[in-house]
Amino acid sequence: MKLLFPLLFVFSLWSLPFQAGGAPLCAEVFQIQAPKEIIWGSLRTEFKHHTRYTVELKQNTPIKNQCNLGTCHLHSWMSHLERNYEQKTGQTLTLSNEYLSARHWLERSLQRLEKPSKEVDIKLGAGPLFSRESILEYGLLPEGAWKPKSDFMLNPQAKKMSEFLENILVRTQWQADKIQEGPAREALLEQGRNQIKDLFRQMVGEMPAQFEFQGKTWTPKEFAKAYFESFEGPMLQMVINNNRKAATEFTSTKQGDKLTTSVDLVESTARELLDNGQSVYLSYDHHAEYVDAATGIMSIRAFHIPAYARPATRQMREAFDTNRGGHAVQIVGYELDPRTGRVVKWKIRNSWGTHKGDEGHYHMYDDYFRAFAKSITVPEAVLTNIQM
Repeated sequence: MKLLFPLLFVFSLWSLPFQAGGAPLCAEVFQIQAPKEIIWGSLRTEFKHHTRYTVELKQNTPIKNQCNLGTCHLHSWMSHLERNYEQKTGQTLTLSNEYLSARHWLERSLQRLEKPSKEVDIKLGAGPLFSRESILEYGLLPEGAWKPKSDFMLNPQAKKMSEFLENILVRTQWQADKIQEGPAREALLEQGRNQIKDLFRQMVGEMPAQFEFQGKTWTPKEFAKAYFESFEGPMLQMVINNNRKAATEFTSTKQGDKLTTSVDLVESTARELLDNGQSVYLSYDHHAEYVDAATGIMSIRAFHIPAYARPATRQMREAFDTNRGGHAVQIVGYELDPRTGRVVKWKIRNSWGTHKGDEGHYHMYDDYFRAFAKSITVPEAVLTNIQM
C-alpha cells in the first residue's frame, strides 16, 4: 500500500501532456515536427526575387489598360510609340486607347460579317505585323481628343456589346444563307453593316474624322504620320523557332519581314535594343499557372511543380497545339547574372492597368522567356547598329 501513492503521482505526471493547458506534447518535447505538405502549383517561399535591373528604361506615360478586350497588341504598340516619342523629344504624349480599341472592334465586326462562316465570335487578337498595319490604317489620337459615350471596354458594357454584335451577325448570316448571291443578298449584308455601325454610334459614339490638337486640326492618319513617322518604315518580326536545330529562315510579306531563328539570337537582339534605349515588342504565350499576380513573378521554377508535370518542350506543344493565351507586352529592362553574363529576368510593361502585377509591371524570368516567348518585333531602322 505504501507504493500506491508514488505510482499514482507518476501516472498523473505522465498524463499531463494530454490535458488542456498542461505540459508540452511528446512531439514538441523531442522537437518532432511533421513535414509541411507541398501544395502543387503554389509559389515557392524560398524563391529569391528582387526588382533590381541592370538596364531599365523609364517611361512617364501611364500604364495602359485594355480592360476586357483582347487588344493587347494595340496597347503594346501604343506604349512603344509613347516611349519612342519621349526618348526623341523629351516630352510625354499619351495616346488614346479608347479610340484605337473602338476602331479595331468595329472593323473586326464588319470583317466577320463578310465571312461565310457559322463563327460569330469576334476575335480581337492579332499578330504584331497585322496590328501595326491596322494602326497605319486607323491612325492615332492623343488622349483626351475624343471620349466615348460609355465604358465600352469594361464589363458589363463590353459583354453587352459583344452579345448585341453576335445577335446581329447570327441573324444576318442566318438570312443570308437562304439567299443566293445577287442584289438581294448584298442588300441584306449592307443592312447588317449599317446595324453594326449604328450600334457603335449608340453605345460608343461617333468616332472622329477630325480633331483639334495643339491649335491645329488633324485627321487620325495625319496625326500618326506627323508624330510617329518612323512607325511607317519597314518592320522585322524575329520569330523563335520551336525546333532548336532548324536553320534560320527569312520571309517577306506585305505587312513586314519575318526572321525565324533561335531563342539565343532573339534574346541577344532584345538586350542590344534595350542597351540602345529601345523598348521591345514581345509576343508570348501567357501561362497563368506560372505567374504570381501579387508580385508579377513569371517563372516556372518559382512554383512547386512535380518533375513529371513540368511544361512540355516547344516542339511538343506545337505538335499537340497546347499553346494558348497569346499576349503582347513591352520589354523595358533586363537583369544580368554577373557570373555568367546571361539574362536572369526581363522587366515587362503590361496593359492590364496598375492594379495587376507589380503596379502594372511583371518580372519575366529566363526560364519563362525561353519556354514561352514567341517573337520580338521592331522597326528595321533601329537594327542597323545591332549585330545579328
